[in-house]
Amino acid sequence: MSPSIYKTRRWISESVDDRLVRDFASHQGIPYLPALVLWKRGYRDEDAVTRFLNPSLEHLHDPFGLPDMERGVERLLDARRRQEKVLVHGDYDVDGVTGTALLVRGLARLGIGADFYLPHRMREGYGLSAKAIDAAKEHQTSVILTVDCGITAIEEALLAKEAGIDLVITDHHEPGEEWPEALAVVDPKRADSTYPFAELAGVGVAYKLLEALSRRLGESLEPLQADLDLVAIGTIADVAPLIDENRVFASFGLQHIPKTDKVGVKALLDVSRLSGKPIAASNVAFGLAPRLNASGRMADSKQALKLLLSTDLEEARSLAVKLDQHNRNRRQTEDLILEEARILAEHQIRETDPRVLVCYRPNWHEGVIGIVASRLVDDFYRPTIMFAEKEGRLKGSARSVHGFHLYDALVAVREHLVTFGGHEAAAGLVLEKAKLARFTQAINEHAMGYPSEVFEPRLYLEAEVQLDDLDAETTACFERFRPFGVGNPGPSFATRGLEVVGTPRVFGRNHLKFTVRKDKTTMPVLAFGKSDLILKLEAGRKEAVDLAYRIAEDSYWGKKRMQLIAQDLKLRYEPEDFDA
Repeated sequence: MSPSIYKTRRWISESVDDRLVRDFASHQGIPYLPALVLWKRGYRDEDAVTRFLNPSLEHLHDPFGLPDMERGVERLLDARRRQEKVLVHGDYDVDGVTGTALLVRGLARLGIGADFYLPHRMREGYGLSAKAIDAAKEHQTSVILTVDCGITAIEEALLAKEAGIDLVITDHHEPGEEWPEALAVVDPKRADSTYPFAELAGVGVAYKLLEALSRRLGESLEPLQADLDLVAIGTIADVAPLIDENRVFASFGLQHIPKTDKVGVKALLDVSRLSGKPIAASNVAFGLAPRLNASGRMADSKQALKLLLSTDLEEARSLAVKLDQHNRNRRQTEDLILEEARILAEHQIRETDPRVLVCYRPNWHEGVIGIVASRLVDDFYRPTIMFAEKEGRLKGSARSVHGFHLYDALVAVREHLVTFGGHEAAAGLVLEKAKLARFTQAINEHAMGYPSEVFEPRLYLEAEVQLDDLDAETTACFERFRPFGVGNPGPSFATRGLEVVGTPRVFGRNHLKFTVRKDKTTMPVLAFGKSDLILKLEAGRKEAVDLAYRIAEDSYWGKKRMQLIAQDLKLRYEPEDFDA
């Protein structure tokens, strides 16, 4: 029997002591369902609840708690005193670009002149390189300061040392067994780190460096806090968990975006059709970030960086339009590659049913294979590695499912790789083309050591509820849970036995809108990417649909109302076969 290509998600809801939750809700003075979600997510004492519901900049940790922060700050202060040249070396993704912009702006405010270097994705690849160090030598640079890269730059650190250049690394990726021989290695994921939060994005680590410098110089933190829009964009784009410090960064940064003083961010809001609107994390993830990322994927990430650093409105508008066009081109390229990759994935599943999908075509664009890998994970719920060919080698981008640690997996098969880096959920890698088959076998043999449950898609629900449980007081309380994202997803609920009322309709490219009813309560539903359901939903059938969803607020003719965002849908009947 051939394996199922598209896996059915199992709905899971953790059981809790209802009496304890109701006592907790009463003590906190909040409705039952928000109290239930807080309880399940581990926010059970007064301090934890207060910090979660009322994020504050005062909740940020002492930046000098990060490893080597003291050494990094002292070296940059020496550069300030001596008027030495500093080169900020970033990365071509949104985290790296926003981190670079943040450091260039912040160092200039503190009297430290800094130039920047961003590697070209296709021509140079990820991370610190010999070419970058040669450029630093040519410009008589005394200090290279990295952001969002450097933790694996063992050989490059030695080259910098030989060139007489001090290297200060700020990164957030997993270190290898060996660290670079740098003057300072500021990374919360270092094994010896005692910093209380290890999940900062690269731009978050950069913020902590600027905070430490400002404190040491006795400068106000207000100008730095005005750049939290950059920190929020980079943190959300990098899919960092929106908890602890990241929740603070995202909360305040999102509030700052609509009133930003940066002409580049204003122009980006314009082309994204978000000007004058409140900005949610989803607007960053699906509106601003893809446009910033597109320049690095399809052209040169320096365009995105110049946009964020621009002080000229016309220049910013021109750059934003270019980024928007790059994003359109990216979508077209992505759609073509996705179609081919799905065919390859389906063939692999039918033939060998691998736990890890490994897909390759020589003509694929390396700038978008990471996005396509994410799409395949969504489709097939298997860790996925996509490869493009470059100069006889294969350059890969990998995405994972919850519970399968990608970086650890690559460490286990490193004998087949030229280089690699990343973290639990995403990674980049390079291997010789001749080793593709052996690598594919090895990564799947490693995956066999994981429990089968890891590769079974699950949808974690807070609770099964009735529609009338979602009253105005409850939904208003859930608004205080924002911003939503990884680590703090929008609460998921399920309601069984719903009736579809009215006529479902398709909107956008492939989305569906319909209305459901249970007893006397009706709610609108948006099902993104589910237009095919229009042939299966039968209006007027009682007790017909089980729906898993998140709640969202919608403004309709100036009035706010609640709607449901479908996550999964199960029919209680066999739909008519329209292909017969």
